[in-house]
Amino acid sequence: MAEAHTKPGSHTPTTRSYTVGYVSDAKYRPVPAVILKGHWLAEAGLATGTPLEVKVLEGCLIVTIRAPEPEPPAEPEVVAQLRSACKKLSARRQRQIAEFITALSTPQKRPPRNGEVAWRAL
Repeated sequence: MAEAHTKPGSHTPTTRSYTVGYVSDAKYRPVPAVILKGHWLAEAGLATGTPLEVKVLEGCLIVTIRAPEPEPPAEPEVVAQLRSACKKLSARRQRQIAEFITALSTPQKRPPRNGEVAWRAL
């Protein structure tokens, strides 16, 4: 009897073939669409929920994992204390403190020194 031809591991091909299809938009007009699905996506590191970036070139789409957004810098302790104290105040006071916090956290230009001239384009 002949031996069965089996492979110990499965191999995922690196090239896939797809056809551009279509989906309907809000006005029921056809819009070109490409749907990628399969277990091979997870094997390639594209798990569910992975943010992607698609670069479009003439006749070419490049799909890559989007770099994670950098975390915003932590608020200074004073700003955090103002925000927590603000919750106990009236709506009007909360707006005033929110404007104050925004003014504190937004970088400002320094005013010119006495005798310093600031040139502006005409």
